[in-house]
Amino acid sequence: MKQKFLFFLLITIVLFGGCQGQSISSDSLPNKDLIKRAHQVIKEYNTGVKPANNVIKVVYFHANNQKPLFNWRERLTRTLNDVSDFYKEEFYKYGVDIEGIPFERSEGNIVFHVVEGDLILQNYDIKSGQRIQSEIYNKTKGQIDFSKDHVLIINGLSYQREDGAYVFNSPYYGIGSFSNGVCQVADCELLDSKSLKDSTQRMAFSETLIKNKECSVAEFNSWYIGGIAHEMGHIFGLPHDYGHPTEFDSSGISLMGQYGSRHYREYLWGGKISSFFSAASILQLISHPIFAKSSKSNNIRKNLNLPGLEIESKPNTIILKTNVGFDERPYGVVALIRPSFQSEYFNRSFYNVVSAEDNVYIETGKFSKGNYNLQLLYLFPNGTVRWLNKMINVDTSGHATVLDFPMNGKVDKQNLYEKLQMMEKTQEVNTKLEILSGILNPPAPIDPKAYGGVRLILSDAQWENASVGWDKVARNYFNSDSELRFFLELQGKLYSKGLYAHSPSSFVFDLDKKWKTFSAIVGLRDYAHIQGSAKFTVIGDGKVLYESPALRTNQKDLISVDISNVKTMELKADGTEGHNFNSWAIWVNPSIER
Repeated sequence: MKQKFLFFLLITIVLFGGCQGQSISSDSLPNKDLIKRAHQVIKEYNTGVKPANNVIKVVYFHANNQKPLFNWRERLTRTLNDVSDFYKEEFYKYGVDIEGIPFERSEGNIVFHVVEGDLILQNYDIKSGQRIQSEIYNKTKGQIDFSKDHVLIINGLSYQREDGAYVFNSPYYGIGSFSNGVCQVADCELLDSKSLKDSTQRMAFSETLIKNKECSVAEFNSWYIGGIAHEMGHIFGLPHDYGHPTEFDSSGISLMGQYGSRHYREYLWGGKISSFFSAASILQLISHPIFAKSSKSNNIRKNLNLPGLEIESKPNTIILKTNVGFDERPYGVVALIRPSFQSEYFNRSFYNVVSAEDNVYIETGKFSKGNYNLQLLYLFPNGTVRWLNKMINVDTSGHATVLDFPMNGKVDKQNLYEKLQMMEKTQEVNTKLEILSGILNPPAPIDPKAYGGVRLILSDAQWENASVGWDKVARNYFNSDSELRFFLELQGKLYSKGLYAHSPSSFVFDLDKKWKTFSAIVGLRDYAHIQGSAKFTVIGDGKVLYESPALRTNQKDLISVDISNVKTMELKADGTEGHNFNSWAIWVNPSIER
């Protein structure tokens, strides 16, 4: 496996036209002045505005048959303060002073909202994220509001087996934007930033993709504290980013890229590689209201028409040109590029800041022949990010052409499964294989009326009626027009459970008044055109229980609805402007619970 992965990395380097350069000290970072210029624009934008007290709220969640883990408050206080210091250090390298991550505090101490779950430890697992959020929302009685708060959930859902290995039953993910966000991470009685130098004590642990890994306590903490720092990056809206091709040498790796979260402060225990933020990540973070302390409420228009993209091929480089001369100007543009067959964890980042001109030019270097996924992120001073998704084709002469995402005819699911079997088994590839396995060998739908469990995902359930406005209804995948659009993706995250719901769509379920809560994440699938939109509605026995605002691509809403005594529930998605053009709606993790 190690040899295969090294070969995979070598292919990545070749495709991007060269090897990585040497690490650069913070005093001589060539992009430091760009970051400082962008930061000045953001400070001018907020001039005269009273600073906001924006905070990250922290929840400690545990099962009802297990108390919070040993010494949890002291350990996690040290650990979160260390993660805060890490962010502060990374900003400072680029000449930007922040106080770190502003966790909610009382008398100088981090506030932990302690929530005991409804279930025993064994009934929670990596797929319990929505369940845990719903329980937290109901039990904190308004103190935690996922629609407007940025929330870090630390799950004390681990235990030690008889053989001494630690097992984790926790979800592990992050998602967010300038307005709200949530991430869930795992606690363990050995999780402690104080132990990052403990290279003597040994331990073993098992999680979803790593079975019985043996390592030092120091390396374990590099992985799991790095996981906190990485997932919190997603809270702030950061995408996966492997960094600029010349940004890191053999001793550094991008925190937001492939395996970056496994190398947090590794230098403390003598490891060979340590993780850091890429310059593109810092460029995006500096405008986030959490760090800018911005209280400016005017949002960039949801229907802002993003410009097109022009591309110029030169002998040793490709130059991206995009116009930013619209009324509300971004302060910077980031380009994320990866070969189309690769995971988003290998996105290479290129960027520039906006000057007085109406066009921004981004130089990317030379590319080998092939197709590349391109995402352009337009960064606005209030923390809003707008995305433009394209493809680039590079021919044998190095000439590049911009393409829209192709519609390649119907996907051969068996062939796609076999292709994924040949790829490096990353978490994303394993998830896709699991999805395809369930599609190729579908189990019988579960009747909500007869099911005796505490939670049922509706994409696995029997419905009474179902219809969509384009193509055919689909469980746990998007549609079969293209491999690039086959899987459920929302804000850069791949989901294994959900309903394809291009508007106008309707899914009707007979619940027989036996369920208590419905929860889901709703939005337009990634790569939808900016002109598309959708409104999501939950109806119980003819009564509207929830109605979303008009959502566009790269926007989402989190739903938690009381469905007590509801017999028939309908999930609807509709276009919002008199048409259903590009209204690629999806219901992600739609779940009913007792």
